[in-house]
Amino acid sequence: MPIRLMVFDVDGVLTDGEAQALDLALLRQLAEMNRRARKDATLPAATICSGRPAPYVEVMLQAIDGHLPAVFENGAGLYVPENYRFLPHPSLNSHAPMIDVQRKLSETLVQRGYAYFQPGKEYSLSLFATDPDETPHLQEEAVVALGDLCAEVDFTYSPSCLNILPRGMHKWKGIEFLASYSGYHAAEMLGVGDSDVDVPFLLNVGYSAAPANANDAVKQIVQYVAPRRSSEGVRDILSHFGISYPAGPGAAAAP
Repeated sequence: MPIRLMVFDVDGVLTDGEAQALDLALLRQLAEMNRRARKDATLPAATICSGRPAPYVEVMLQAIDGHLPAVFENGAGLYVPENYRFLPHPSLNSHAPMIDVQRKLSETLVQRGYAYFQPGKEYSLSLFATDPDETPHLQEEAVVALGDLCAEVDFTYSPSCLNILPRGMHKWKGIEFLASYSGYHAAEMLGVGDSDVDVPFLLNVGYSAAPANANDAVKQIVQYVAPRRSSEGVRDILSHFGISYPAGPGAAAAP
């Protein structure tokens, strides 16, 4: 089945991570691919599946001129640019458990200066260690802090933080939501990710790849591992799967 939709994680894939410069040339190339895909449905479009909050994902989708829905907060929500809607995943019936989780972690780990939250999230949490060397210990600290509330959440690491998600939520659920809303099938998708949080969706899309900076768990499950990091790796991945992309303004049309 041909690739009709490319689904990219952001941090560690399209970018080198939080607070790092954007590869504007790659974003322009993906934007041109999206413009062409709107005119010719046989060409693959591009969208995003990220742990970032909705406003960040909206901006990144604008940067690639995306017209298809994008997944935010690791599957907890879907941004639909067509009518500017931000939809929570249908399985999220209540915010109450995550409100309690955030309050408990704030009272313990955050207020004592051990960790801080990534701002802007509504349905999940990303916890960063104030001392990056403490990142591997965030989960054990969070488990102690939360006690019985651990039954309400799942923990998944990204390279720089601990993601705390409503129990049962993950990126594959977000991709299923995207597929049902857009009509694109998972078998027609190329997924690109780099960390544990990406594994559920990479296991279930038709095509999968990772840049060279991906962790071992991801490298073991994807169909292709690029020899280069992050955005340069994305260029290798597109070439590997035979996806032509414009070199810049005025480039010849993709075959």
